[in-house]
Amino acid sequence: MEKIKKVEFDSLAISLYRNIDKTDYDEILVFQKGSKFYAIPFLSNMYFDFWNFKNETEKSKFANTNTTFEKELNNSALQLNLSADEKQQIFIQLITSILNTEDMLEKKPELFNDFVLWSPRKSKYKDEEGNNCLERTSKLYKQIVEDRKNGIRPSYILDKENGRVYKLFNDSKNVNEYILRIETYRVDCFTTLYEM
Repeated sequence: MEKIKKVEFDSLAISLYRNIDKTDYDEILVFQKGSKFYAIPFLSNMYFDFWNFKNETEKSKFANTNTTFEKELNNSALQLNLSADEKQQIFIQLITSILNTEDMLEKKPELFNDFVLWSPRKSKYKDEEGNNCLERTSKLYKQIVEDRKNGIRPSYILDKENGRVYKLFNDSKNVNEYILRIETYRVDCFTTLYEM
């Protein structure tokens, strides 16, 4: 595994490792607090159950992982004994600093009204129709608009490199507590790329 990026703040650190040979996992996230570490796989979009996509129309053709990204993030906080402030800090830093993301999408939902992010088709999947991909992102647009209308204020973050949008919010009613909820939306579209 090759270390791609590391972000440190106070006693916390997050590192992103990439498997150049792409065997098992493409990438791994490593969370650190002092001398304690917690690693989670950062799987591709092929693992639908891991990401628990909210707008998915395809059926997964890859083996189940029996866990989710949200569960693993919450387990990391538990294992590293993170405080509410540390949890919020590490999750925000993860999404904004370790990954090349664009945030504040809740202020510009129009981005998804007519949005398709083409990605190479994986061997197990057929080409997706552009209209199906547009319909999926259009649902995301409507969700963001609905949240705004109802006064719900989650953070929507676009991870263009991985073809995902993360919806992050604190599920706790207590101001001294941080219970991460994360919903993930797939915004890439499987297609066969032809060269001329």
